[in-house]
Amino acid sequence: MGKFTLTQLKKELDLKTKQELIQEIATLYKTFSQVKEYYQVQNSSANEVLEKYQEIIEKEFVEGKTRGFPKARLDVAKKAVTDFKKITKEPELLAELIFTFVSCVSKFSSDFGVDEEDFYVIPEDMFEEVLQLLKDNNLLPKYQQRAIDIIDNATDGWGHCDSLQDRYEIVYGKLIR
Repeated sequence: MGKFTLTQLKKELDLKTKQELIQEIATLYKTFSQVKEYYQVQNSSANEVLEKYQEIIEKEFVEGKTRGFPKARLDVAKKAVTDFKKITKEPELLAELIFTFVSCVSKFSSDFGVDEEDFYVIPEDMFEEVLQLLKDNNLLPKYQQRAIDIIDNATDGWGHCDSLQDRYEIVYGKLIR
C-alpha cells in the first residue's frame, strides 16, 4: 500500500455529504488539540491560543513560573514556536510568540550566566527570523521598540548583545539609543 496523498484525500472527501464532512471535522476537532487551536485562531480566539504558547515558553525560562528554578529546556520552547507556526501564518501573532521566545531565553541567559552556545545562537537566529518576518509584512515600525528592548536587556556573554544588535542593524539601520 502506497502513501495516502492529498489528491486521494480530496477524492475521498468529495464523495462525502456535507453532513459527513461536518462530522469528520468535528471528530478531528475533538481528537486533536492542534485542530481545535487552528479553528480557534481562525475564529477570533487567536489571543487565547497565543497566550497558551507564550505560557509554555515562559514556564521554561522565567523564574517563579514553576516551582523553583526554570527548567530551561530549549527543545520544549522551540517546539511551542514550531507548533504555533502550524496553526497560523498570521505575522503579528508569530512575531509576538517569537519575541517572547527571544526575550525569555535572553533574559534567562543574563540572569543565570548560561555557558551553552545554543542559549545564545538559537535566540539570535530567531531574532533574525522575526525581523525578516516583520520586514516582509511591513511591520517594522510597530515592533522596533520591542526589538530595541530585547537588545538592551541581553547579556554581553558569548557576544549575544552584539549579535542581536548586528541583526537589528541589518534590518533597521544603525541603532541609536
